[in-house]
Amino acid sequence: MKVNRKLSNIHDLPKVDDPVFSANCPVAGIKHSGKARRGDGNDLTPNPKKLYTIGIELGKLNSVIEGLIPVSELPMNIRIKYRKEKNKLASRACRLKKKAQHEANKLKLFGLQREQKSLLMLITSIESLKLKKPDTRVAGCTADFVNNVLKLLLLGMRVVA
Repeated sequence: MKVNRKLSNIHDLPKVDDPVFSANCPVAGIKHSGKARRGDGNDLTPNPKKLYTIGIELGKLNSVIEGLIPVSELPMNIRIKYRKEKNKLASRACRLKKKAQHEANKLKLFGLQREQKSLLMLITSIESLKLKKPDTRVAGCTADFVNNVLKLLLLGMRVVA
């Protein structure tokens, strides 16, 4: 995977390029010649329906694996074939878990990007308010503040409510 670092906005994520399918890959020997199967690993659009179906399929597969008879209870001539079949199912479950984790991460990324966007909009709206600075400064200048209040009081102005 190659990450494109050219960003116009520092808050946007960089785009991901697959070096196998990229026309300008700097590494020799990676370029794929001919027909290749493109996976959806580079696709960062979230698909909750896909995650749900993977979860259902994974649940079915786990129930099948749990329902299998332990290898130690089988006759010796069947054990090797049975173990091979069980390993196939376990490998499939492992691949499905990896796919499900990838889909969940895409959903998390989508949610975090949406939250980031709303927080940035909130920050810009707060910055646009341009709150009025207080006339008198108190923090770090408490003695001056007290003296100014006393001067205003001597002039007959009401300072404290």
